[in-house]
Amino acid sequence: MYKSISDYGLVGDMNSIALISGDGSIDYCSMPHIDSPTVFAALLDDEKGGFFRIQPRERFDSEQTYIKDTNVLSCTFKTETGQAQLVDFMRVVTQEMFQKEDHVIHRCLKVHSGTINFTLECFPRPGNATELPQIEKKDNTVFTIKTKKEIFTLIVKIENYQVIKNNNHGVTIHFSLQEQQAAHFDFVYGEKQPVELEMCGFEETHTFWADWIHNCIAGRCFQLGEYTDKINRSLLALKLLTFQPTGAIAAAPTTSLPECIGGERNWDYRFTWIRDASFTLKALFSVGHIDESDGFIRWLHETYQRHGSRNLQIVYSLKGESKLTEKILGHLKGYKGSRPVRIGNAAYEQDQWDIYGEIMDTALRLSDYVGKIDENLWPFFKDVCNLAVQNWHKPDFGIWEVRNGPFHFVYSKMMCWVALDRGIKIASRYGFDSPVEKWEKERDRIKEDILEKGYDQDLGSFVQYYGSKGLDASLILLPLLNFLPMDDKRIQATIEACKKNLMKEGFLLRYSGDDGLRGEEGAFVLCNFWLIECLALSHKIDEAKTLLKTTMKAANHLGLFSEEYDYKNHGLLGNFPQGFSHIGFINATWSILNAQYKISENTVYTNWKKRLEKIIPFKIVLNKTDKIFTNTTETISKELKINLNNLQGGFFDVFESRVNYDAMRRSASYQEYLVLARKLNAFDPFKLKTDGEKKSFWINIYNILIIHGVIELDIESSVKEVFNFFGRIGYFIGGFFFTPDDIEHGILRANSPRPVSKLKQFSWFDKRKALCVTKLDPRIHFTLVCAASSCPPIEFYDPARIHEQLDTAGRSFVNRRGIVLDKNNNVLYLSQIFKWYTSDFGKTQRQGIRYVLNFADENVKNYVLENINNLRIQYLPYNWNLNKSLE
Repeated sequence: MYKSISDYGLVGDMNSIALISGDGSIDYCSMPHIDSPTVFAALLDDEKGGFFRIQPRERFDSEQTYIKDTNVLSCTFKTETGQAQLVDFMRVVTQEMFQKEDHVIHRCLKVHSGTINFTLECFPRPGNATELPQIEKKDNTVFTIKTKKEIFTLIVKIENYQVIKNNNHGVTIHFSLQEQQAAHFDFVYGEKQPVELEMCGFEETHTFWADWIHNCIAGRCFQLGEYTDKINRSLLALKLLTFQPTGAIAAAPTTSLPECIGGERNWDYRFTWIRDASFTLKALFSVGHIDESDGFIRWLHETYQRHGSRNLQIVYSLKGESKLTEKILGHLKGYKGSRPVRIGNAAYEQDQWDIYGEIMDTALRLSDYVGKIDENLWPFFKDVCNLAVQNWHKPDFGIWEVRNGPFHFVYSKMMCWVALDRGIKIASRYGFDSPVEKWEKERDRIKEDILEKGYDQDLGSFVQYYGSKGLDASLILLPLLNFLPMDDKRIQATIEACKKNLMKEGFLLRYSGDDGLRGEEGAFVLCNFWLIECLALSHKIDEAKTLLKTTMKAANHLGLFSEEYDYKNHGLLGNFPQGFSHIGFINATWSILNAQYKISENTVYTNWKKRLEKIIPFKIVLNKTDKIFTNTTETISKELKINLNNLQGGFFDVFESRVNYDAMRRSASYQEYLVLARKLNAFDPFKLKTDGEKKSFWINIYNILIIHGVIELDIESSVKEVFNFFGRIGYFIGGFFFTPDDIEHGILRANSPRPVSKLKQFSWFDKRKALCVTKLDPRIHFTLVCAASSCPPIEFYDPARIHEQLDTAGRSFVNRRGIVLDKNNNVLYLSQIFKWYTSDFGKTQRQGIRYVLNFADENVKNYVLENINNLRIQYLPYNWNLNKSLE
């Protein structure tokens, strides 16, 4: 007997996942990994699939919930004779792949009142239900379950029980528990002996999940208001879909749950789609969970290195394997008779050009939020942009992976535009070697092409693909990805057309028209969430909230969404739970919260103290404290830099391309940063002995000090708003006061005179003079610009890597308009830095230019050296804007 898809919750260990029904039956589980063959699959065949069920023998009612802020499931049974609780969970073991894996489903049962008789039925069907295991009772607690290839173990920890059946390739036992008695059952992948465990000892697992859900940057997880619990549930579901060994993110933990009951739209989603994973990171970023980005980008980069950018495909296995041959399991009848049951996915062979945009949009978010784009990753991203140039004009199979294509999908071409737009921004921000001019021209060509061929004047709307009259909900993403502004008439008309033609009973279909498959699918839940985002950003907050309330009908009793919703019969359809749906929910609710915040924000206020500080020339101490700190080490500069990077990322406004420093200042996380900054009072800077130690420490301090000053003084755009900004703000460090001028001209320039002055920063009697580096390194000038319009691709400066990092900063600075060669007019434009500090780079201007060329593009370097005596030298305007620090 099949249960509704909505009847299930899930537990997992970020390696494998089990779906457990509301009455205590594990009806779907793959082990040892999410994409491994199933061990239990009653969801796909209620006769052959296999299950692991624990239930009262008498008539009962049950209620399933999650223990708050965890992935620990609780099922309460009520009978006429008592009440009991079944707790299901899997321990998360933080270990690397290829070490011994320990995957265990723990099932803890306790009677809270009365006496209840129970039945346990464990009927594993490994190998996608192709194998009938041999089961042997080892002793009173252990049953070994063997197939030709695998071994599983059922461990029974209970005082008394009766084996009813130990044949038919399964185990059935009866037992009774009285009030406060407990039992513990483990289903183990592999052969394992029982160990002494506290009954229902899930405290460690509870702590892991609770700590993770609250470990978000910038205090974002405390700003979710009425949506906190629901967003947390979506986050926890997405975290379970993260494959810990590689960092890949699965689209869903199941295969072949149908999009149409009885139809053929049954797919295997236990893989990582680059598109889905990228949207997942957007959702995690929006509420402050950024650590997952590292794992996914690592997986993406390793996959690229293994297969090459030319072979980049839309979907890979969780281990990065490229071949996902699609097979039909003919021996399984499918969920409620929905054949075929598939494993593998033929979509890996399709061309889907939108992936270039998804990858590069993720890359820009990494840059915006945490600055984690470095020179090692850039060649991969550069290749992605070049692939977009190469392929955007070709047809493909689109975001929905139609099986009757290819077509010239508007969304795919728009995402190629996104790829180049993001690539241009990243290259310009960090000075990475790239054909920016070529990309700019191609980006403009794509936009012109879409506006000409993808917009139907008669319909007054963008269309699914060139020459089509059909609509596509993915068109709603055009403004969300900044292709056109939200208030553009064509965008608003397209949104209205989608609402009118694709919405059924409050739910959007993905598209209209034929897709090459039989049967009618349900409404795609993610599309509703896209629409909610658009409504919120269009200042239609009440309409957005109303649609959100309607969309919540598609969530089950635990707050979990499947892929689609049957708006006719009010049931869940498709693979479950679906990452895409939870991604959309987080982004939609955050857009509503953000829109509400902007309306209520008091933007017109006067802080006279701050205004006076800007114009009256007195010293401004940014880390003043009366508290005495001890044990402050030199790593504090690294901690402060990382902390501030995360804060900037947490409060980065994508649509305004700036950090919301005002909101940052009011956050609890910023207060934690201030406490850390005050600890500088207890650091002894004289402990820094080598130039490498001094450079890394003081460069980090300089850059965070500048941003701290921008925040505290409410600088709107330029530091010129504040009289003598660089000479007045400062930190107390080890009993001495240090301004940016002290750090730059005193310590890092070896106490050299400042521009237009013959006076040295530190006098002969100044004790701080002993802190100066022994030798001026011109490369430090390339590092002290991290608060301006761009920044070197360095998270923090490290004494162990300082020379490598200084070279990186040099290349970054020079290539992001530190020098600009105009061959047509025979002019070499230089940054003002080289005018102000000419003598730092060489005895003469020409010597300085030769030094700087060591960091330039090889073609530029060779041309300038050949023509150095004929080129006119001019200087570029300097950008003093510090309030758009990551633009």
